[in-house]
Amino acid sequence: MRGEENAPNTIIRVRVDEVKYVIAKAPGSIANLGPGFDILSIAISGVYDIVEVFSTSGNGKIYVDSKGFDVPSGESNVAYTVAKSFIEKYDIKNVDLYIKVVKGVPPASGLGSSGATSAATAFALAKLFQINISNNELLYLSGLGEAFAAGSPHYDNVAASLFGGFNIIDINKNRVYNIKPNNMKINIAIVIPKIAELQGKKKTEYARSLLPKQIDLDIHIKQTSALAKLIYAIFNNDLDILGEAISTDFIVEPHRAKMIPYYYELKKLAFEYGALGFNISGAGPSIFTIHKTSEEARYVGEKLSGFLNNKGIECSFIVSYVSESGAELIR
Repeated sequence: MRGEENAPNTIIRVRVDEVKYVIAKAPGSIANLGPGFDILSIAISGVYDIVEVFSTSGNGKIYVDSKGFDVPSGESNVAYTVAKSFIEKYDIKNVDLYIKVVKGVPPASGLGSSGATSAATAFALAKLFQINISNNELLYLSGLGEAFAAGSPHYDNVAASLFGGFNIIDINKNRVYNIKPNNMKINIAIVIPKIAELQGKKKTEYARSLLPKQIDLDIHIKQTSALAKLIYAIFNNDLDILGEAISTDFIVEPHRAKMIPYYYELKKLAFEYGALGFNISGAGPSIFTIHKTSEEARYVGEKLSGFLNNKGIECSFIVSYVSESGAELIR
């Protein structure tokens, strides 16, 4: 690490009346949802990052300390990139920032880990400095953290972590449309395999490198049909149709499935055990299923993780649901 800005264990001694302090949290997310590559996402409950931000009088230093999982502190953390961009954009001077990131979203899992940290950091800073910024500005700032982590901004993940619910990214207008599904609780099982071949790689960049640069028109038509079906299901509270749509992907899934051992066996088993939908979460390697009840989600999660364990693949699973809440203050 280079310089004081990278020293996570530095003790900052200031008078209490000089300190401003907020704590925010932001949930993890599932992006793509089958046919919606780079444009659809949902926030998931029970899995979130917490970001504590202190500001003191100073000369622009930024300290970042990360706890949980193997996530770097200092300038190598996405929170640093977001914070540096924030204070430059809004011309905030004569302050030092101390940021503590408590990771709850596992990194390199396909659950929007860097997006959750980025969203919580941008949201916390806006509240700390009482700057009334638009949702689009929050999205842009959070996307800078994603770009640092993954090589390019992926607004689907950060949109879900910021705004909760179901999100549609308008790539052409750089906007996000946020939907809170009415009277439809979408229960989810998420299986997170630990795949040795992916360790040490920039996983998102690698997952994108597997994708085709061009597709045939007939594939585009099939994919668009599945995407339209998914949007219809959301607006009509139809979990069965939603499951069918989520399970249909002619572009991304066939190429990324090769990253995940026994992928198509897992998909077949999921439906046999009662899942309504199945696909890869984000860039993987996590896979997710959707269900009408949490009990069904837990049952399928146990079965799929047990199958992988029996094949010698270490994994864990989470039972969750679509969270209406995005980034929010804890204090």
